[in-house]
Amino acid sequence: MRDFILVQRDTLRRAPVRGAKSAVSRSWVRRAKILPIMGMLVVGTLAATALPAAAGPMSDAYIFIDRGKTYNDRAEWDSAIKELDRAVKLEPSYNAFLNRGNSYRGKGDLDHAIQDYNEAIKLNPLGALAYLHRGKVYNDKAEYERAIQDFDSAIRLDITDANAFLNRGNSFRALGEDDRALQDYSQALKRNSNDAVTWLHRGKVYNDRGQYELAIKDFDKSIKINPKDANAYLNRGNAYHGEKKLDLAIQDYERALQLNKNDSVTFISRGKAYIDKGEYDLAIADLDHAIKLNPKDANAFLSRASAYRGKGDQVQALQDYEQARQLSPEGAVALNSGE
Repeated sequence: MRDFILVQRDTLRRAPVRGAKSAVSRSWVRRAKILPIMGMLVVGTLAATALPAAAGPMSDAYIFIDRGKTYNDRAEWDSAIKELDRAVKLEPSYNAFLNRGNSYRGKGDLDHAIQDYNEAIKLNPLGALAYLHRGKVYNDKAEYERAIQDFDSAIRLDITDANAFLNRGNSFRALGEDDRALQDYSQALKRNSNDAVTWLHRGKVYNDRGQYELAIKDFDKSIKINPKDANAYLNRGNAYHGEKKLDLAIQDYERALQLNKNDSVTFISRGKAYIDKGEYDLAIADLDHAIKLNPKDANAFLSRASAYRGKGDQVQALQDYEQARQLSPEGAVALNSGE
């Protein structure tokens, strides 16, 4: 036998946004047979099929959430917030608060983002994503201990989520706990070995520890996955520099600059490699460019001072040391006394 439910024709036709296929829940319309009878639609389903208690039009709140997510994907944060405000007003749900929190984070309004994630967690304490995103905000605010607590919760609720391990690794790294950071990055890679960012972050830890061969292997994998990431070439260049393979380092810095010609850090790094090769004029040219891009970077002046000194121009070297001292007294004194 079949059960039949009478549904107004206009109910199925109502589509609040372009592209909406139907206002009736998609989960059961696909299984239904729809017959037109005297201005009504007769929806026939198997008697054994479970139907929603109220198979009516799609919630307007759901539509606003969907639109808000679309604006989030386009980084149109204010437009997203307007849509999600409407969703919250109509139906204050976990998804509405979660997505509006993402909008506020994208906009840089971290306090409002946390408030929304708090509300999402109240509504669904078992929702791993709310803990994950709130943890990211705490990382943004440099509140790393609180971030780790949230990532712990996210991992406990969803042990398969590589992103939670990646972000907890970032928190541990910021706290200087490199061993725990490496463990988390490795766990993330076990769950998703195709994530260029995780390979990059683990490689950076190896670089910091002077384990350049391991770092280069990770950067190789990151670059293979995403060959358009200038940061990966910069960091691999630093690893080659650490191994004293200056020509390979310079090649990677050049690739990085081809992808991002306005990165002062890469010009500084290449300039230092030229200094180590004794090519002081090339070094000075790079460091001039770095200073033009970021005239507040003491490291650029310190490096250029080294280049001038290597060239024998003590007057220019002293001027750059003085400029570096004014920008960062402790750094300038430390470098000057160490040479």
